Amino acid sequence: MEQLNAALIRLVEQQDLYNEAYGLFKNHDLRPLEQHRLPEVDERIPLSPELQYLYSHYEMKDELAKGTLKMKSAAVEIGDAALLSFVAPEHLHRQQLGHRWIGMNEPYEESASWPKNHVVIANFNDDPLIVDTAAPNSPVYAAFAGEEPQLVADSLTDFFNALAILIEAARDYDGELKDEETYETKPEYLEHVEPILNDVLGEEHTAHLFEYLSFR
Repeated sequence: MEQLNAALIRLVEQQDLYNEAYGLFKNHDLRPLEQHRLPEVDERIPLSPELQYLYSHYEMKDELAKGTLKMKSAAVEIGDAALLSFVAPEHLHRQQLGHRWIGMNEPYEESASWPKNHVVIANFNDDPLIVDTAAPNSPVYAAFAGEEPQLVADSLTDFFNALAILIEAARDYDGELKDEETYETKPEYLEHVEPILNDVLGEEHTAHLFEYLSFR
């Protein structure tokens, strides 16, 4: 887990640097736990070793969710272009509703088409970010607007490294990644990060990630 740990440390470092300068969400982020603990996860949710490590070493801090029925989550900003919401482990069951479990009320029906080993850990604009908990290294998939999930990273480690790269580069642009007139992602930002991400993820996965984040 050394590589995953290094990727998480890198992500939190870049998250904190960005939040200090430009962040919109205070006390609503990914934080290392002072003491490691077993996560509270519904027994029906399978955890890969990588997810087990994430949830036992980090928390999704969300001060506004305290004392409410709101799902506790961490907000990860990529400039003004994207906001990923990572749900806390105790709310993973609720995060699977509409994907693995369908229906309006309990008892929910289990979807015949959704793989049980696919766990939604986050979302962007209500589109799910998925970890394959049965595959080695926890590959990461993203589903765009109800379409079939596409692979965006061969491992959870690669995905968190990619997020750190995107956030670090966003600071170089003062967090302003969207063109004010077209609302499209600035081409100079994409030209900056694309070759770096290609080295980490591969060209096809990078293209899928850009599509998921509405960068292109």
